[in-house]
Amino acid sequence: PRCAQPHDGPRDFLCARCVAAPPPYHRIVAPWRYGGELGVALRRLKFGGRLEVARQLAPLLAMDLAATAAEIDAELAVPVPLHWRRMAARTFNQATLLLRHAARAGALAVPIVATVLVRHRATAPQTALPASQRAGNVAGAFAVPARSAGRVAGKRILLVDDVVTTGATMAAAARALRAAGAAGVVGFCVARAE
Repeated sequence: PRCAQPHDGPRDFLCARCVAAPPPYHRIVAPWRYGGELGVALRRLKFGGRLEVARQLAPLLAMDLAATAAEIDAELAVPVPLHWRRMAARTFNQATLLLRHAARAGALAVPIVATVLVRHRATAPQTALPASQRAGNVAGAFAVPARSAGRVAGKRILLVDDVVTTGATMAAAARALRAAGAAGVVGFCVARAE
């Protein structure tokens, strides 16, 4: 329920890693497994610039996204940001597109605010790194600008990304939101890669 690692135990089962070092988010919801046609679609969106994929995937995500937001009484939905250099090269943020299209499809009543969290340090792509190096790669990479701290303080935040593998990116982003005073953070990702 916290790191979204697949398991065969009861719904509230916590793995040894989450018991030993509780993450800065309450939990991560990842309704799909990364792979097959979904993996192809997400790669087309992220690396191929096929923006229509975000709209096409929206019906798959809408119900789970809205249910997760309602379950925690989310007050803001925040996409995991790209560093400005990667954003300039790609011209879009796949997490923002997926969130906006799924929100429209599911009538999400939570405001989407893409400016309260920034990735102020460029990092190597997580997909190029082994699991053991991912947390260090993104440590300290995110921040809430001083001008946005008031929008985050005391709020329950739904933090959205495309794919979660180790949870390192989600944890680093959640730490920045918590440091700015967020009351709680729940992650939502389209899919969980194993």
